[in-house]
Amino acid sequence: MLRDNARRFLSETATFERWRRHLDSGAGLDRALWREVAELGWSGAAVPETFGGLGLGPMELCVLAEELGRVLAPLPFIGTASIAVDILSRSPTPEGNALLERIATGDAVIAVAGLDADQPASKLVLRDGRVDGSLGAVAWLEQADYAIVYAGEPDTPSLLLVDLAGAGVERRTLRLIDPLLPHGSLTLTQAATTVLARGAQARELHARARNLGAVLTAFEQIGAADTACALAVAYVKERHAFGRPVGAYQAVKHKLADMAVKTELARSNCYFGAWALVDGPDELDLAAAAARVSAIDALDYAAQECLHLHGGIGYTWEANCHFYYTRARVLASSLGNAALWGERLLHAATAQR
Repeated sequence: MLRDNARRFLSETATFERWRRHLDSGAGLDRALWREVAELGWSGAAVPETFGGLGLGPMELCVLAEELGRVLAPLPFIGTASIAVDILSRSPTPEGNALLERIATGDAVIAVAGLDADQPASKLVLRDGRVDGSLGAVAWLEQADYAIVYAGEPDTPSLLLVDLAGAGVERRTLRLIDPLLPHGSLTLTQAATTVLARGAQARELHARARNLGAVLTAFEQIGAADTACALAVAYVKERHAFGRPVGAYQAVKHKLADMAVKTELARSNCYFGAWALVDGPDELDLAAAAARVSAIDALDYAAQECLHLHGGIGYTWEANCHFYYTRARVLASSLGNAALWGERLLHAATAQR
């Protein structure tokens, strides 16, 4: 029911015409859509009921991530409504509890940084409750009210909550290939911070957040891959060459079949990851890496071949398929690239032998 309702709502509101108007406006976050999503309870889906949320689990988050990925919604759902909520719920502080209530109502956006690396960003130094250093390419940074960063030395890592409206915070917009997914760089100079976790607890929360982000991003990717495949099928049915639909040619059929096979393979790994988030903590490293590697491959292939099958028009602003290609390129390096996740997959599989 959640999937059906989400798909129905997004099919009516999340259109490419809206995305083009949104890009023309120069706003990084579609605030109106974020408010509508919050009213549906999605921003507070994982927030405990005591803080005004729905208290749903990872499986429901996976369903929403896939549906939002299907339409390339420019919303900070994974960072704010999923990863940040997971960290704040597992490391309760007065500031974090208040923030959970604001997330549930859609009043707060959280940027999460430093999940791609296995070790904390040693360039961020915490001293006497103040933090110094810089980070690059943080998603939704400019639109965020707070940032959660993984900082410190390998033997004393910390998860920190930083008020981005406070003194000593400098944000700079970065221009990446996907304008619907804004990124920025962050520089902190003696910025005030709240310590959410330190030492072993910080490492544990970071590992959990990294795997949660990997599984949810993988669901986002298979949602986008599904749509890229559907766009390609629709186009090769209507475009004709030498008196026949382009889709009637065997070489084109093979590409479409490969898209579907890669996406279904990734989907099975994604559900392995969703299961591990709930019931299989000992297999979570393996499941998250498998989901991530296969979903990167599925969306990369589907988006690239969708654009190729559209021919020259696929490279124009009027065609929608290029949105999926640019999203595929950015998501392929979010939270670490395919090579990094491949190494983690090998390491996790070897550790289980």
